[in-house]
Amino acid sequence: MHKPLILGLSASLRNARSRKGGTRSISDEINEITDRETLEAYLEEQANIHLDQFKEAGRADGEPFDVLYRNLQRLGGQRGLSNSEIALAAALWGAKENGAEITHIPLPDHFPANGEPKNLDQLKKALRDADGIVLSTPVYFGDRGSLAQLLIDMIRDDKALQEEISGKVYAGIAVGAKRNGGQETTLIYAMMDMLNVGLLGVGNDSNTTSQYGGTGHAGDIGTMPKDTYGLNTSIGTGRRIASVTSQLVSAKSASLGDTPKFDFWVLQDRDSEAVSLVSPFAEKLGEKAQVRFHDLVQHAIRPCIACDICPTHVGPDSEYRCIIRKRDDGMVSEHNALIDTDIVIPVVYSTRDRTNLKSVYQQFMERTRYLRRGDYVFTDRLVVPLVIAEIGANEIMDIRLMTSFVRHHTVIGKPIVAYIHNGTLLNPEDVQAGLERARLEGARLAAGRLASVSANLAATQYQPVGYVLATAKDKETATISDREAAVRDRLKRQSEESQSRLVLSGGQ
Repeated sequence: MHKPLILGLSASLRNARSRKGGTRSISDEINEITDRETLEAYLEEQANIHLDQFKEAGRADGEPFDVLYRNLQRLGGQRGLSNSEIALAAALWGAKENGAEITHIPLPDHFPANGEPKNLDQLKKALRDADGIVLSTPVYFGDRGSLAQLLIDMIRDDKALQEEISGKVYAGIAVGAKRNGGQETTLIYAMMDMLNVGLLGVGNDSNTTSQYGGTGHAGDIGTMPKDTYGLNTSIGTGRRIASVTSQLVSAKSASLGDTPKFDFWVLQDRDSEAVSLVSPFAEKLGEKAQVRFHDLVQHAIRPCIACDICPTHVGPDSEYRCIIRKRDDGMVSEHNALIDTDIVIPVVYSTRDRTNLKSVYQQFMERTRYLRRGDYVFTDRLVVPLVIAEIGANEIMDIRLMTSFVRHHTVIGKPIVAYIHNGTLLNPEDVQAGLERARLEGARLAAGRLASVSANLAATQYQPVGYVLATAKDKETATISDREAAVRDRLKRQSEESQSRLVLSGGQ
């Protein structure tokens, strides 16, 4: 079985590297690094080389940046790494250490600062050949750089390319001048755009608290290696995309012997209109999926009270472990049904007239805190938001659903938006096509997950970063013992599920 190929794209005009002139690529150098200490030394060295080139170009003499930029071009040379390249190099190292092949393309080679885009066929071929794509970009006003925008526009303009890269995995890295300099919004916007052209989206891994990707802080040239937190999230992003792409590679030699568990979670509705609208589409999936509706708006779901330790204790996934235990609470009654799934379709009905509209969306997401902290129960499940949006309602539920669910260590698929106007559904074909795509991608992910159970299970322990009491609790002997027992229980159940549901190629 071949290793997945992860393509790293660096999208800064300050890039130090190019593929011109036969110079060594970042991936060549990263492949030679075998431990974190050597990686950090390499990144520090490359950052200093990059800074020294700026000094040589006139920074030491106080020259303005436009003069520095021209001098750098005249000096030539392809040495050192820019801040965005350093964060990307860390991600590629994480991917390599997690079993992936890596390669790198500097986007300025294809979208130069002066002149028209060039050699786009080479770039498109690299996108088609890759199993996963990591895009590293500087932050401008809480959004991506122009080279990253040109890449996304190129994909949007080429329908054939979209079809060819559909189902590949995407992850992002953003480097800003301040710790809270717009990195998260940059990652969210780019992920939404990549989802909407057909890619699957992941964030960083559970070791780095499962957020939106790599978040680098580099306020000046050559400072990215000092941001240990940013390097950790970038490495975690590389590990995460390598893990998911490895599972998808495994799915090429395995398939489900049954049909995927396909669950609709209705979180916002009015007089069951969302359920009525979605049901005919669900029925068309027929016997190709185990379709189940969880109409959560019919339950009382109380808000999270932000207790000091969540979950209340370490235990098996099947054990409800939220401090709120009212019998009529929807999380209590639906717990075991929610965690037994392959594909999650969270459904919200977004209307202009909110009369009789009932929403448990926010309460529900708050309460899933105990599931996320229960070592990421939903790891590697596919989540595809379904928003029934009346024209003019002006909610952003597809974005909110994506940003909430990706934090559960899930894989996010292209949101489905069903547009309503004057009571008429305007795009039924899009809704059906989106659900069918979710079925196919979810089945593929489920097969890969079950084929890779033992390889991925130990990597999903929740890290209570920032929670002093929870961190102390995790170090207690009883907690460690309970966690080991919980891991054994999850491994046993998932191994049994693999045995009962998975069919290997060749009848194995």
